[in-house]
Amino acid sequence: MMEGDIKAEQVQHPSPLEDILEHTDVSAQPSAKGKNKSKDKDSGGAATKRRCVSTACIACRKRKSKCDGNLPKCAACASVYLTECEYAPHTDHRRKGVYKKDVDASKTKNSTLQILVQAILNAEEEDVMDLVRQIRTCDNLEELAVTIDAQEKGLMEGHDDSPMYEAESGVPKFEAELSGKMGDLMLDGSVKFIGGTSNLIWLPEEYEHRGTHSSPTYQRVVVQPHEEAVLSWTTVTQDKEAILHFMNMYFCWHYAFFTTLAKELFYRDFLTGTSSQYCSPLLVNVMLALGCHFSSRPEARADPADSGTTGDHFFAEAKRLLYENDEFANAKLCTVQALALMSVREAGCGHESKGWVYSGMSFRMACDLGLNVDTVPINEMSRLTDEDIDARRITFWGCFLFDKCWSNYLGRQPQLLTPNITMKKPDVFPSEDSEMWSPYTDSGIIQAHAQPARTRAVALQLSKLAEISSDLLTSFYNPQMLDKPPPRQTELKRLSDLHTRLEAWKQGLPPELEPREGQLPQVLLMQYVSEVP
Repeated sequence: MMEGDIKAEQVQHPSPLEDILEHTDVSAQPSAKGKNKSKDKDSGGAATKRRCVSTACIACRKRKSKCDGNLPKCAACASVYLTECEYAPHTDHRRKGVYKKDVDASKTKNSTLQILVQAILNAEEEDVMDLVRQIRTCDNLEELAVTIDAQEKGLMEGHDDSPMYEAESGVPKFEAELSGKMGDLMLDGSVKFIGGTSNLIWLPEEYEHRGTHSSPTYQRVVVQPHEEAVLSWTTVTQDKEAILHFMNMYFCWHYAFFTTLAKELFYRDFLTGTSSQYCSPLLVNVMLALGCHFSSRPEARADPADSGTTGDHFFAEAKRLLYENDEFANAKLCTVQALALMSVREAGCGHESKGWVYSGMSFRMACDLGLNVDTVPINEMSRLTDEDIDARRITFWGCFLFDKCWSNYLGRQPQLLTPNITMKKPDVFPSEDSEMWSPYTDSGIIQAHAQPARTRAVALQLSKLAEISSDLLTSFYNPQMLDKPPPRQTELKRLSDLHTRLEAWKQGLPPELEPREGQLPQVLLMQYVSEVP
């Protein structure tokens, strides 16, 4: 009986651990033994069956104990082992489906919002309110987004059946086209810049091909014998020696300062009679007209007896070609260059108004060709060669210099503004800069002052100087400043900043461009310009 009493006592008085687990949560009890079951039955307790927990805490999994899954702490960690209780729900494979649904739903919601926002941003101004009204009144935003997306991609009825995805990249065709046209340099077979907001980017390629390039300037691309090629550029004279003489005059005295074309590319086409982006009858005749002004030969004048007609015959031929060939409709680098040179020639003859108009036409055409835009980011799209890029750079910065000279001359604000420019400055080519320059006159070459031409080095420094001049002109020729002058301190501060920049420019000049006896005339002129605002 004594033994039976002890056993009964053990059954009726559980150990402290069992007592804690029982009063905390029955699901955390150890596996029921026969005596425990009989105890439950005897006591008539309504203990619930331990529930199945799909996610155990990290601590319980490590010690391989049962976990009740309570939050924020399970019973075992909170009351028994007194450990940190953390859950890692993503390790439970039984819940992956739930998490996947949550992620998919989130992605769908983000995609829907992105489509709707993009649709509003891309819509025409008059269509925006209608689109907003649809969004506010629709029953299902996802369905509306699918419909809008399909419309933009051309999947709705009435659109063509062209494949909507690029074969290689898998990018939607509409997006690929749009991203490629945010700044396009290709249109109607020539190189032009069309902004992404212009409707012209969506014109079919053949649209402007009709009736374009019909002029003889574009048709003559046949390589001719040297002498015949030189004579083919003008109808003014058939004297080859005179043509080459005036051309040499131009390159010796004018081009060295107003460097606005790629000399090697020009001569390549000039000597072979090839009309191209780099050489045309219009450009050649303007260059000959300018070259005449450095010569006293009778052939340099329209009327040999009248020095006031110097270069007029070549200039008249240039104007005829400009209008008869409708060069305005055929934007090319050489046309930009020709118009800029025509403006300078008119200024030299005292025709400021005509020259101002020619300069404006040149600058407008330069922007039409996108010469103010850096071509490197879109070179792959435009298929420009390194030669093309260099020619565009030297042409634009030549125009930039012309613009500042005109603004200084007339006291007006510049037309080519620095904030609109991303085009890099021209490179300095050792091959061109090392070519020997000698004074060239009607009597021939004077070897006494032969020295490296340094044409590109001078052009680079003039571009930097023109940028400083541009800021000065923009500030002091601003009409608003005339009506309401800024405070004196502000004016003095601006002047001080400009003076500091000019001094820094001068200090940064390479030694070979310093003023000295027998220096290159273009260098001396550059030094003079830097001293005279």
